[in-house]
Amino acid sequence: MLVTTNDLVTFMDIRFSLRQQDAAEIVLAGLQSELETYLRRPIESTTFIEEYTLPSDYIGMPTTSFFYNSSLDTAYTPLTYSQPPATIPLRNSPVTSVTSVRIKSYAYPPVYMGEAMLREATVTATSQASTNVTYTAAAHKFTIGQRVSIVGMLPNAYNIASKDITAVTASTFTVGNMPTAIGAMTQGGQAKATGNDYIVRRFGIELFRGFANDTVAIEYQAGLDGEEIPFFKLLILRAATREMQNMHDDVVGVKDLNSRNVAPLETGFSDRELASVKKYRRVRVS
Repeated sequence: MLVTTNDLVTFMDIRFSLRQQDAAEIVLAGLQSELETYLRRPIESTTFIEEYTLPSDYIGMPTTSFFYNSSLDTAYTPLTYSQPPATIPLRNSPVTSVTSVRIKSYAYPPVYMGEAMLREATVTATSQASTNVTYTAAAHKFTIGQRVSIVGMLPNAYNIASKDITAVTASTFTVGNMPTAIGAMTQGGQAKATGNDYIVRRFGIELFRGFANDTVAIEYQAGLDGEEIPFFKLLILRAATREMQNMHDDVVGVKDLNSRNVAPLETGFSDRELASVKKYRRVRVS
């Protein structure tokens, strides 16, 4: 969650009992959900998985066909194609990154697509499990399905001419079909990875490969950068303070079997507070 109970304790300058801490977690989670419902988008970057079926009248043009002009490929430059790609809007935005795009077709078994972006990283460590090798490269931003090449490593068996990336984390990527028992790495190297199947946009992806009625499974991260927008945290803290004060007055009143005649504070977010974040609201056009 964007706001923790410790944040609320600091903001209110009080101490919570164990039950009050549990209640505060419920309140904070509910308020964040309420604010995200109003904004129609996540406040924090979150991982989602969606499936999309290409239109029945879609005619795909594989990037390996002679219509594709490979001479236009340059580092960090989107590729140019001879026809508009299939546009896949995702339910959550803004899209911050895409981990994998997997396409299922009647024409071929499910395969991972490679993002049309050239990225480079320095390999600093390796680990091996059977024929799978995991390379450590900080902030590489490679995606599953991209093809990677690696040079400069020792033992030489860790170098790669071109292999598909099968798994990624924030600081590692994995390839398969490697020689077994390569041994300990003694020298790191440079890795380059690229693909030419899709481009990531803030609203979704543009796909350059596929046929009518293919199913595309997309794992991606989307949401506002809540930590970099302090006003979101302040709004939740203000609303949570009112909720906790109301809850305390209600509990004391019940225990005393007598109303304390305390006027309840407004719960949730006020219209004025919601209006202050309206510019971040996702607008849907029908």
